[in-house]
Amino acid sequence: MSSRKRKRDDEESEEDSESESDSSVEKVKKKKKKKEKSKKKKKSKEKKKDKKKKKKKKKEKRERKDQELAEFKSRIPTEKIGIVKLIEQEAFGVCEKTIVKLGAGRKPVKGQEVKIHAKGRFMKSKKKFWDTREKKQEGEKIKPYKFRLGIGKVIKGWDAGVLSMRLGEVAKIVCTGSYAYGLKGNQKWGIPPNSDLEFEIELLAISDDVKLPDKFELMKQKVANKHTFLDREGMGSMLSFRSAPF
Repeated sequence: MSSRKRKRDDEESEEDSESESDSSVEKVKKKKKKKEKSKKKKKSKEKKKDKKKKKKKKKEKRERKDQELAEFKSRIPTEKIGIVKLIEQEAFGVCEKTIVKLGAGRKPVKGQEVKIHAKGRFMKSKKKFWDTREKKQEGEKIKPYKFRLGIGKVIKGWDAGVLSMRLGEVAKIVCTGSYAYGLKGNQKWGIPPNSDLEFEIELLAISDDVKLPDKFELMKQKVANKHTFLDREGMGSMLSFRSAPF
């Protein structure tokens, strides 16, 4: 009886060990499956990320190309030589531009410093009163004139006219009334009140930095530049008027 019992116990133990081994194999298989699934998930996620990156790169590349094309088109001058163009007009003045030589560069914006050569004449007599290319004294170097655009550092006609120009352009800018020196004139340069002026301006350089004055500085400039301007019919009015460019 004891031998039979032993045999049965041995058989049972063998069965238990087999079932245990089977269960361990199943566990290993399950673990493998889980690992494979996680790997597949990671791969699919990575693929999705790669696709998104590729799409993003393509989009950025396309946007860059569009921007470059737009910049290239903006640099192509559509203006024509010799045609009078109205730049700005007010009740007491006009600013007009006629291109003498086309420029192929960019246009400046308010707050950028520009470098120009300029020649100033009276419209009626054509008498010259200023030229940056002329030497004032012997041994003096010819220097272009520099100023920051659109912040009231020069006469209004210069701001409006030069803002419409391209780099390398030469243009004749006509300034009348409030776009020139108004009632005050410019005694230093022999410019009488209400003089209509024309300037031949060449845009030589444009700075990359943009510096605009704050609100307080603008208010100070407005207060400092208030002058009484009389139009040709004798009507009086208070206008914002810029200082001389020289």
